[in-house]
Order: sequence, then structure tokens, then C-alpha cells
Amino acid sequence: MIKLSRVIDNPKELILDQAKKLLHDEGYSKISIRRIAKECDIAVGTIYNYFPTKKELIVEMMTEFWKEYFYDIHIIINSDEDIYVKLKKIYDILEEFIKRFKTVWLNTEIYSTPDYIESGLKRENIYINKLIKVIEELLKKEMYNNINSKVEKQDAYEMASFIIMNFISMIQMPYMEYEVFEKILKKLNQID
Repeated sequence: MIKLSRVIDNPKELILDQAKKLLHDEGYSKISIRRIAKECDIAVGTIYNYFPTKKELIVEMMTEFWKEYFYDIHIIINSDEDIYVKLKKIYDILEEFIKRFKTVWLNTEIYSTPDYIESGLKRENIYINKLIKVIEELLKKEMYNNINSKVEKQDAYEMASFIIMNFISMIQMPYMEYEVFEKILKKLNQID
């Protein structure tokens, strides 16, 4: 009896979904190409067709998260909520991402080749800069249109950079509660 290969509608999506599930449930150390193949009930070679290395799979997972994150940000930005509520929601989603991938970012295996470091950092910088631009537009739209705001519109990019860099720092090194940072932002908005 000949066993026919199983047809999978979207194998790349299946692989990414199972890898995300493993990362979320068990952590980076439990992710291996063999383990993912077993969870997907597909051949190891099928995974290598889409992701030649574990590093490329992880980078793709991060990229997928960023796409989802910017979709969620778009919904948050366009809501009728107060700017500080919007910033908190953006922070919360970023915190989830950073905590999920923290062990990956700290793993030396991920940064083993200069090409990989350069491409990984370049991609990371693209997304961080995109996030800064989103916050800059939010600030211009919501804070700097406010007659009571003392902060100049041209300061929006610097303020957005300040917010994002502090978000990342607070998540990676939790020495300050978000509420304290929010109070600082509110005071900065009222400076003469």
C-alpha cells in the first residue's frame, strides 16, 4: 500500500502557528525544526523549504508579530479614547511582544553571524522607527492640536522617540511603573 502525501493548504502558516504556540507555551529552548515538524505532522524537509534555519523562523515570527502589532495600533489610534489610554494600550502590546521574545533576543545563537546581526538589527530598527512615526503622528493629532498644550509641534518626533525608548527600557528593566511614566508625560505636556 502506497502512502500518499498529505496536502496542506498553507504549510508556511501552519509552521508559524505551531512555532508561535511552542514559543508561547514552552519557550525558545523547546523550539526545534524536528519538534515543529512533529507538532505540524509534516516532514522536517517541508519546514526547511520555508525556513532554512531556526533563526530565519524566529525572525519571521517576529516580523509576523510586528505586522499584527501595527494592525492593533491602527485600531487603537483610531479609537475615541484619551491619548493616555491609547499610549497605555500600545505599551501593553509592546510589553507582550518583548517578554515573548526576550529570551530569543538574548540568545547568542541568534546573533552568530555578522550578516544575521546586520539584517536582524536593520529590521528591528525599521519597526522601531515605524513605531516612533506612529506615535509622532498621534502626538501631532491629539496633543499638539490642543490649545492648552505647551509643547511645540516640531518636538513631536523627539517626544515620540522619548516615549518609545522609555517603553522599551521600562519593559526590559522594570524599575519604574507605567503609571509614573504617564505622570511624567502629563507634566511635560504642561511645561511653559
